[in-house]
Amino acid sequence: MMNKEKSIVVLNNLLEINNERIEIYKTAKKVTEENDLKDLFSEFQKTSAIFKSELVEELQKMGVVPVDVARNNSLLVRLWINFKSKLFGQEREDILNTLEYNEFVAIKSYKDTLSDNLEYLTAELHIMLKSQQLLLTAHHDKVKKLGDLMLS
Repeated sequence: MMNKEKSIVVLNNLLEINNERIEIYKTAKKVTEENDLKDLFSEFQKTSAIFKSELVEELQKMGVVPVDVARNNSLLVRLWINFKSKLFGQEREDILNTLEYNEFVAIKSYKDTLSDNLEYLTAELHIMLKSQQLLLTAHHDKVKKLGDLMLS
């Protein structure tokens, strides 16, 4: 059975994850000289912008003003700050490894949020959020594959 208050918390948490991903990839695009990575990071940033739009729309349907800031203490923000400070001057492999880990954290956050709150979401919301999680997994796999190519 849907619980509106729990659904709002879930959607806002996932909104924060996507806000953080947008910032991470905005920074990543600035610090790499490689066009293929810039294109990849743009794709990932656009995906999170789409997810953000979908989440905002769902929150607005519930009559809620969405949270539009990242929590200062969230794991992804701490990772992003660490990533930002380390990234300048890094090699392609280091950038990909850092971003692969960031993608892993985002996927885990989605999985945990969905599994812990499944009973509070409508079927439509669950399908939308699961679809987002699957696309994040595909992003992770792209970054991992590029990183693995560096090892061969």
